[in-house]
Amino acid sequence: MDSSEPTARELTCPSSACEPGATLLGIVNEDGTIGYVTPALELDEDFVSRARAGRTPERRFRFAGPCVEARCHHWTGERCGVIDEVMSTPDPPAAESLPRCSIRASCRWFDQAGADACRLCPFVVTDLRSLE
Repeated sequence: MDSSEPTARELTCPSSACEPGATLLGIVNEDGTIGYVTPALELDEDFVSRARAGRTPERRFRFAGPCVEARCHHWTGERCGVIDEVMSTPDPPAAESLPRCSIRASCRWFDQAGADACRLCPFVVTDLRSLE
């Protein structure tokens, strides 16, 4: 690749798996909403090991990692289907203000749907049990 060619902007998935190198985006509150963690915290092996010792980490925390596009089963061919599905829900819950998010500048959902995605994001809990 010629170094003068622009590179594609790498976007971050706000609903990623608990794995070393991922970012701890938030903690699931008792009411099922996400409490965002700022500043961003990168997961290490110790955190991942401890988080996996209890309930499924993705049901207790939200993680962010690189958007892998076509390698993800939520990829529609052009965009992330997760936020599209949430946005198409009749009368989805929405926060009045945008959450204090550590990944907004690179977030796939924000890039795809703007502030509307941010207002819905606190109500999305990743549950990877359906993928196992």
